[in-house]
Amino acid sequence: MKKVFALFVAALVLFTGFHMKDTAHATTSQTKYVTASTLNVRSGPSTKYKVITAVKRNQSVRVIQVKGSWNKVTVGKKTGWVSGTYLTAKKPKTTTTKSTIKTMYVTASTLNVRTGPSTKYKVVIAVKKNQSVKVTQSKGSWSRVTIGKKTGWVSNKYLSTKKPATPKPKNLAVGLKTVGKNRQLILVTSNGYNTASADIHTYEKNSRGTWVQVLSTKGHIGKYGFTTNMREGEAKSPIGKYTIGTAFGQKGNPGTKLPFRSITSDDVWVDDPKSPLYNTWQSRKKTKNRWKSAENMKIKAYTYGFVINYNTKRTPYKGSAIFFHIGNSYTLGCTATSEANVKSILKWLDPAKNPVIIQTPIKELTKY
Repeated sequence: MKKVFALFVAALVLFTGFHMKDTAHATTSQTKYVTASTLNVRSGPSTKYKVITAVKRNQSVRVIQVKGSWNKVTVGKKTGWVSGTYLTAKKPKTTTTKSTIKTMYVTASTLNVRTGPSTKYKVVIAVKKNQSVKVTQSKGSWSRVTIGKKTGWVSNKYLSTKKPATPKPKNLAVGLKTVGKNRQLILVTSNGYNTASADIHTYEKNSRGTWVQVLSTKGHIGKYGFTTNMREGEAKSPIGKYTIGTAFGQKGNPGTKLPFRSITSDDVWVDDPKSPLYNTWQSRKKTKNRWKSAENMKIKAYTYGFVINYNTKRTPYKGSAIFFHIGNSYTLGCTATSEANVKSILKWLDPAKNPVIIQTPIKELTKY
């Protein structure tokens, strides 16, 4: 009898063990993915329990236990319960695809760059047509782009991989009516009267009589811009068409075909309107008693340059010492650009080609 009872007890324990294993709801740790737009993680396996955190659609969670329709999960450092109805073992396809960074170009006249992939998001910056952007990511019909130091999203339909054609620079010499007898031309133009910044273009006429651009660069004119009524000491540059005078410098002839004069400490340019030597290059020692004011020629700005033949009649008070020289800022009436540009222009200028210089606001260039 005792033996039979012992066998019964052993069988009962074995049965109970199997039964407990079936109802303990323990599972092997498994990764699953959220299918709801937002899924609450609770402190227990029921909606009655407190929400610990929430997870978004497609986010992965680690299932460590199952209890009925509820799954115990770990999300980062937090552990809680979620409804198994909103979990799947199938890894979702991501709608955001990363791609190799590529350059694309804006096709819209103005394209807004936003903080997110929708027109609902705030505008970060706007880019213009043909501007290049770096595409770093795509999401549906939107692309994440970088422009300089800014990052944002733009609509794909306004982007193209095709690089826009570079517009040919406008030939400003074409159509000018007063340069028929000239074969070399320097144009100094500005965007208006009240700016010291200028664009400098040089052109040469080829054997077919067509003006061909040689150089295009930036330069500077008088501090207070161009004027049609020059006055001595006003720090403005004269508008007009002028011939090219003597080249000068302090480091020897750079290779110009123009008449060249080396500057010494004795050289001055007379700017005294009452002097008979007004607007001429003179020797300080020989003429110092014939003027009360003269500009020292041995200065850095005149390391290289040439005389612009302005006010050659030497009309008193109409301005003097108008040169083309080196400089990186506004002048007191001359035209300036870098030393490399000045040397290049000096080497290019050829008296046999009757060179001239035209200085004017760009909108008035048609007068010439």
